[in-house]
Amino acid sequence: MGLIQWLFGGGAKQIGGVIEQVGGVFRPNAEASAARAHEADAAALSQYAAEFQVRQQRTWFDSLMDGLNRMVRPVITLTVLGVIPAVMLWPEQMAVAFAALALLPTGYWALVSVITGFYYGGRMQLKAQDFTRSVSDAVARAPQVIENMRRLRDHLTPGEAKNFETIPSCAENAAVAAWRTSLQIFESTK
Repeated sequence: MGLIQWLFGGGAKQIGGVIEQVGGVFRPNAEASAARAHEADAAALSQYAAEFQVRQQRTWFDSLMDGLNRMVRPVITLTVLGVIPAVMLWPEQMAVAFAALALLPTGYWALVSVITGFYYGGRMQLKAQDFTRSVSDAVARAPQVIENMRRLRDHLTPGEAKNFETIPSCAENAAVAAWRTSLQIFESTK
């Protein structure tokens, strides 16, 4: 009778607590991990918010620095592209300038390459990620678009349907047909 009383009187909770402690050694508590991750995210977001908070009283120096920070990419681009008309307008002076640039040490050119790569490379990566995301969104929407086109064809009058069918389909496209043929050949060789 003592064992049953102990079991119903809180012994099961004690056993469950011991099992939870032992299990916590091998696998972290998912709820506690999620709470810690949430706290870390909230702290990072509050830090960013404080960092980028717009101050009410901006000085002329703040505006100047913001303007200079925004000018880096346009200045680099215009300088690189401005060399072409400068060479055409002043070939002798540009030859002297390029000869002077050839005297700069290799380390300087490495530094210029790193800075330029930083400003343009990060932007290129973001644009590439946005492009990949937009392509995957378009692919995800493709079945719905095809279904909408089928429904549209079903609701057209005979004269409208005739005009609609004059739009070339993928089957009539020679490049797509060649691609499908090459896929069939590839699949048959497997």
